[in-house]
Amino acid sequence: MQSDIIRYGNRLITYSVIHSKRKTLGISVTPDKRVIVRCPLIVRREKVDAIIQKRLKWISEKLSFFESLSENIPVRRYVSGESHFYLGKQYRLKVVKSKDEEVKLIGPYIFVYTLKGNNRKVVEILLDYWYKEKALKYYNKAVKKWMPAFKKYNISEPGIVIKKMKKRWGSCNTKNKVIVNQDLIKTPSRCINYLIVHELCHLIHRDHNSEFYNLLSKKFPDWKKTKSLLDYFGVKVIF
Repeated sequence: MQSDIIRYGNRLITYSVIHSKRKTLGISVTPDKRVIVRCPLIVRREKVDAIIQKRLKWISEKLSFFESLSENIPVRRYVSGESHFYLGKQYRLKVVKSKDEEVKLIGPYIFVYTLKGNNRKVVEILLDYWYKEKALKYYNKAVKKWMPAFKKYNISEPGIVIKKMKKRWGSCNTKNKVIVNQDLIKTPSRCINYLIVHELCHLIHRDHNSEFYNLLSKKFPDWKKTKSLLDYFGVKVIF
C-alpha cells in the first residue's frame, strides 16, 4: 500500500493506494476520514493521480461531511427525543414503557414500546430489528417493481439478503442473490430504487463497463443525480 499527500485549497489530503486483482478503480472516503484508492494491478500511477485530481472536490466535500458529523452528532443513547432516519425523513424517537415489545411509526415519531424502557441495549435491538423488517419488505417490493423492466434479458428474480456493510450499499453474487445494506432503508425511496436497478443491471453486466452504464442510463435515466443524493448518506464512489 502506498500513501501520498495532495493539496486542495487549504486542505491537505492524505490518500492510500491499494493495488489488487480487481477490474475497476474506486475511491472510498471512510467515516474516520481516510481516503482509500483501490485499483487493478495494471493501472499506472499517472492514471490514479489523474483520477484523484478529477475527484478532489468530491473528496473534500465528503471529508467535510464526516467532519461535521463527528462534531454535531452525539453518541446514540436510544432515548426519547433522539432523531432517527427512515426513508430519507427524520423522526423523533419515543420510548414508552409497555408490557408489549414493538416499534411503530406514528406521525413524526418512531415509538419503541418495551417493558424495559430505560434499557438502552433493548431499545437499540428492537429498533434495529424493526429497521431490518422494514428493509426486507421494501427491498423485495422494489425488486418486484423493477423486474418487468428487465424481462427481455431473461433473468430470474433475485433473492434479497440484508446485511450491515460499512463500505457498500449493495452487491450481487453468482447465486442470484442481491445483497443490500440494511441502512439503505434510512435513505430516500428513490435511492433504494436506484440501488436495486443498479444491482439488477449487474445480473446482466457484472463489471462497471460501458455496457453496464448504458443499461443503467436506459433503465434509470436520473441515476447520476440520485447517486449524488445517496453519496450524502454513504462513503463509496466507483468508476
